[in-house]
Amino acid sequence: MNVESQESWTGLLPTLCPETQPFWDACNQNKFIVQKCQACGNPQYHYRAFCCHCWSEAVEDRAIEGTGTVWTFSVVNRNLTPAFASWGRYVVGVVEVPEGVKIVTKIETPDPDSVRIGTPVRLAFARAENGQNIPFFRTVS
Repeated sequence: MNVESQESWTGLLPTLCPETQPFWDACNQNKFIVQKCQACGNPQYHYRAFCCHCWSEAVEDRAIEGTGTVWTFSVVNRNLTPAFASWGRYVVGVVEVPEGVKIVTKIETPDPDSVRIGTPVRLAFARAENGQNIPFFRTVS
């Protein structure tokens, strides 16, 4: 997986807990992991200790390749929440990845008006002040 270079994260930080710690540890290694259930075969994201389809605990971590397409999106013209006010205009959306899941994420792009459903995107990470890597996606030019 070829992940883009680090930059600084200025948004809210995740709340870490034992159940999701493996996901965040993988992010710190520039890996985004989803899970596949060994009982029913379904993929899942968000990261959890059991399958959201059949409730089996036989879930296996799998790193995604890091490519995807915009499934849906919204351009935020202004957000007065202090953690996001510095972002200016930005895009949030749902990215569909080949591994069979959809991921709610920030979509970084030089021109928010250019994003469309089907726009190709690539996984990237930003580093927060506390050292945690935060995943997001960036449009591919």
